[in-house]
Amino acid sequence: MTPDDDDRGPRDFDADAFPPQDELIAGLEDVTLTPTEHQTIKNLVNEDLDELKAYERRYLNVGAGGETAATARRKSVYDLLDARTNPPAVAFRLEDYGFTPEEIRLWCRAFDILCGRATHIVAVIEDFEGGYVWELGLLFAPPYRDKAWVLKRRYADAETERAKYENGMAASHVELLLTGPRCHEWTDASELREAVRAIP
Repeated sequence: MTPDDDDRGPRDFDADAFPPQDELIAGLEDVTLTPTEHQTIKNLVNEDLDELKAYERRYLNVGAGGETAATARRKSVYDLLDARTNPPAVAFRLEDYGFTPEEIRLWCRAFDILCGRATHIVAVIEDFEGGYVWELGLLFAPPYRDKAWVLKRRYADAETERAKYENGMAASHVELLLTGPRCHEWTDASELREAVRAIP
């Protein structure tokens, strides 16, 4: 399968997959960690993220995970951002720090921390499906909105476009970013590479 393959057809949306922004923020504030989880987060802040200080630009790359063509496209964006040298830059992802899907409470807290450490948050989106959708909601919290850039896949026909993105709950949060100057659309791997150039 090549990075341009459309490996997923239209699917029905889960209305509960994109909680309201205030619920996302409250969820972060209400997380109570065990001593072991607290130590994991402490290590992330004090050790794992220390290397980021050496870089003027720090790109947090979010989007699809797993073993899919969408993940390969997201990884290509990660590689392009990480290769920048003027000014010195580094790209990083939540999964770089070893969190497993079973550690969802830690993922939420760690994602919040990584957003805070990033100078730019770059979301590669192809639909409003998957576990990363809650991350998109958090990006629209006031502290992170000004750092967020979206590379949005555009589909050839209106029916597919609607099937991929028409989600009332999501639209209320992402409409401005998906139509504003920080959203760059692409249809294939070549256009995606060009869209990355628009991110400072």
